[in-house]
Amino acid sequence: MEKILSPKSIAIVGVSNDLQKVGSVLLRNLLEGGYNGKVYPINPKYTELQGRQVFPNILAVNDDIDLVCISLPYQLVEEIVDQCIMKKVKTVLIISAGFSETGQEGRELEERIANKLKGARIRLIGPNCLGFINNKAKINLSFARSNPGDGNIAFISQSGAFCTAILDMAEESNSGFGYVISVGNKADINENELLPYFISNPLIKAIAIYLEEFSDGKEFVSIAQRSKKPILLIAPGSSEKSKQAISSHTGSLASSYDTVLAAVKKANLLLAENSEELYKLIELVDMGYMPKGKNVAVVSNAGGPGITAVDSAEKEGLEIISLGEKTQQKLKRDLPVEASFENPVDVLGDAKSDRYASAIETVIEDVNTNSVVILLTPQLMTDIEGTANAIVEISKKTSKPLFACFLGGKEVKNGFKILTENKLPWFNDVQEAMHLISKLANFEQNKNLNKIVDSNKFLRKTRNKKELFEFVEGDEEIKVLPDDLAIKILNEFGIDTPKQIVTSSLEQARDFASTAFPVAIKASAQDLAHKTDHKGLYLDIRTISEFEKSFEELKETITKVTGNTSPEILIQEMVDSKIEFFIGANREGDSHIYEKEGIGFGHLVAIGKGGVYTEVYKDIKHVLIPETREKVNAILSETRVSMIIDGYRGKPKLAREKLLDLIMKIQSMLITYPEIVSMDINPVMLNENRAVVVDIKLYVKK
Repeated sequence: MEKILSPKSIAIVGVSNDLQKVGSVLLRNLLEGGYNGKVYPINPKYTELQGRQVFPNILAVNDDIDLVCISLPYQLVEEIVDQCIMKKVKTVLIISAGFSETGQEGRELEERIANKLKGARIRLIGPNCLGFINNKAKINLSFARSNPGDGNIAFISQSGAFCTAILDMAEESNSGFGYVISVGNKADINENELLPYFISNPLIKAIAIYLEEFSDGKEFVSIAQRSKKPILLIAPGSSEKSKQAISSHTGSLASSYDTVLAAVKKANLLLAENSEELYKLIELVDMGYMPKGKNVAVVSNAGGPGITAVDSAEKEGLEIISLGEKTQQKLKRDLPVEASFENPVDVLGDAKSDRYASAIETVIEDVNTNSVVILLTPQLMTDIEGTANAIVEISKKTSKPLFACFLGGKEVKNGFKILTENKLPWFNDVQEAMHLISKLANFEQNKNLNKIVDSNKFLRKTRNKKELFEFVEGDEEIKVLPDDLAIKILNEFGIDTPKQIVTSSLEQARDFASTAFPVAIKASAQDLAHKTDHKGLYLDIRTISEFEKSFEELKETITKVTGNTSPEILIQEMVDSKIEFFIGANREGDSHIYEKEGIGFGHLVAIGKGGVYTEVYKDIKHVLIPETREKVNAILSETRVSMIIDGYRGKPKLAREKLLDLIMKIQSMLITYPEIVSMDINPVMLNENRAVVVDIKLYVKK
């Protein structure tokens, strides 16, 4: 990768005498950036441009060429690629658009070019990209409007336009980037190849990434889990409209946003919600302002903002600590009697910089303090610049982060200027401050806790794979697995299920029911996926006559809805339940996902409050498998229903360990049977002793 991003010779195809054209901008940026390698402008119409000899084509250059940058209409690109292959160049960078992002014809052209280059062992960046900047080697091979210069952050972006926005923000704040790589359609080089390079690069402190599509989700997560450097991510695609926009933009199809959020948590990434938040996080990380914990002390010159800070901190999972006795005693000695000596510390509206400094120095020495938020409102007597300078001086004497939050507009700008010049963080909004401090604290807290889990540890020898294959053979559509086969698979993994039978025979069903009363009668998942929508479920049946009547009614309903005159019907013993729990799953990737060459994230497991109103309660959390039992337990604790499971308000504790056993067995089942595209277990009946799966739908595909 070092050779790809630090070429010794570069040819640019598409330069002209029009200085506004992309090819000319690429050449100008490269030359003005101080590149000291060989440069070969290519255009058959000219002999000289921008003081450089121009060559008619690639093959007319006698010297070896490390990298060829192509900025031509897409119809002309393949011919230049053929020349690159003949010339045996090392890397091709295609700026041009008009490929997979435009539809099938463009996709075929992109694949053809990528395959040609792969066959010739030539690496490809793009197409449909801005280019790249390597400030470590003084290479600006992009058509970006500005380059803020060298820095400690690497930025990888699938969107060239997003690159230019971030670069412009950096220009304003006088910050820089070590590398800016626009990968475009990622026909060859992608984030999973760039990430390890930047993680191991000692000149890079952190990596920021804008992605519309993950090349291979599980590999991305695995790489990120190994990183001790912060990885900042912005990944649009949470709404259907954004997914459509992404598809038309870069030829990508967005993964489920819930999967992305679960991947962020699993890989301990810093997720940004917009460009401004991403850049603010970049600044904070670059400054090294990473709190070692969630304990926050607040110093303010006004009560209202202090209260807002407490509310915001609690919402973000931060702890407004109780200051120690020694800390409070010192504050009482140094501050006016009217001040508040508890956290948040109120130094009063007439506080000058010396009073601020005294309070900040005191609270930061408290052993429980991880960071200090300094709130300032511009009152008539407030020494804004003096307070900013005091923060600068105190920051030099402590390793704990100081976060200035100056509320206002015109009056506080000079304070911000002082803090910016000294590379110290500042905010203009309390909620934003607490939100980002929480993200940084979470990263620091979790960076040494990441455990990489091998899916092979959950792989089991299968007993029902042949029958499953026979069921899906010759069918490319997603199908619902028959209940009897689904039950066999559950039993294979020792999953607790009720006594049950699947049959179309009333006589056989009656014989079973007579030994198991009370029972439930259900339509099979194949016939009625959502049983309550069509009266496909009869509960607590206790007599033979009631059973026969319900069996026949259900049979008629199924026949009316599906046309099936001999439906299979499920009869189960009733299971005592104190709470109904939900376990679902969706697969991102194909059925080879857990193999070495499989591409995608794998199965996302959803857990939470179950029953008929699962969608109403929306008490669902997600686990991206494979995952450890400890992590699954922690995610379970994030659900509201876990409070009931643990014995809320004196109620008996339910079988939490059995529920965890079940989730881990489900994880093993999904990895062993990756043909399961989607799964719906609703409900799991949970009581003091058991976690029983009473209803399951398995959707499978070859």
